[in-house]
Amino acid sequence: KPFSFGCPSIESVSNRFLCKNRPINDNTNALIEAYRMVRTNKLVQHYNEVRSQMDAIKRKKKVLVSAQQESETNNTNHWWKTPIHQCNPRELDELYSRISELAHLCHIAWCKKIANASSMSASTYFGNGHHPQEF
Repeated sequence: KPFSFGCPSIESVSNRFLCKNRPINDNTNALIEAYRMVRTNKLVQHYNEVRSQMDAIKRKKKVLVSAQQESETNNTNHWWKTPIHQCNPRELDELYSRISELAHLCHIAWCKKIANASSMSASTYFGNGHHPQEF
């Protein structure tokens, strides 16, 4: 017994088994081929877009790597890398102000984290069933 899923249509399958000598005049294959071509073109276009994005990222990476290597070869000292015993009083004062500003920014970020954590309801339980105050 022949078995078929009825693709592209039931009529074409029945005609294939009933009229063996008559060629099938069905435009379904043309529709499938047209859809396949449209889909293929879209995939190729998407591939080309992704490929160009990857090329742009590679160019940016190359620029960053070369800038980093140039910075390392120039041996640029950053303010936080300068040994304290090599600083004069003016440089020490500047270093102190920068560290104080950094500490202030860290304190602000810490306060925001605490505020966000405390904004949760006190009756909220963690996933393991413990109350937040138990920690």
